Amino acid sequence: MRKVAPALLLAAAAACGSGDNVVIGSIPESPSANTPFIAFDNIQSVISGRARLFDQAGNPNGSAEVVIISDQPGLCSRLQLHPDYFRNPPEYYVALILFLPPTNHLGTFEPGRPGDEGTDSEIIGVKQLGQVKPFQAVKAGYIALRDWSEQPGGEAVGSFNLGYSAPAPANGLFSFYGKFKSTVCPTLDGTLLP
Repeated sequence: MRKVAPALLLAAAAACGSGDNVVIGSIPESPSANTPFIAFDNIQSVISGRARLFDQAGNPNGSAEVVIISDQPGLCSRLQLHPDYFRNPPEYYVALILFLPPTNHLGTFEPGRPGDEGTDSEIIGVKQLGQVKPFQAVKAGYIALRDWSEQPGGEAVGSFNLGYSAPAPANGLFSFYGKFKSTVCPTLDGTLLP
């Protein structure tokens, strides 16, 4: 009987996924901020790539290495069809977006730390189509990047531990941590990120 229990635990862990992509944390539903309950217990897409960044008026304002974790399958294809997916959502989804400096190097990056400019993150939970109110990372925590490639078939591998503040008029601080192993999305550039 003792040998059966570890085997059952391993089978249960395998049923939850490969373990390459794990996000721990949740945010309760907030009627005041019009956001749904947010959890990443059903990760369907983890993509990465280099993207030009644009302000809300559509003007270019830099670039970043980006990793996106979402509950939607085929996210790279969806972004190709809807470049404004993260600003004008055509469907309900949750997404965690990690922004890393466009410096093409590995290491540990901290939001707000001198030398790590461009390190940031947002969490989006869509409750109303066409409306996005992201949870913004606070200036604490880290994103660690162990591998990065922008070549077709490449991947990004890393981990993170970040806190997020609620969009107005709600308030609160929410902790998320986890790890990721993404696939390169060659059509990510041109996507309007929040």
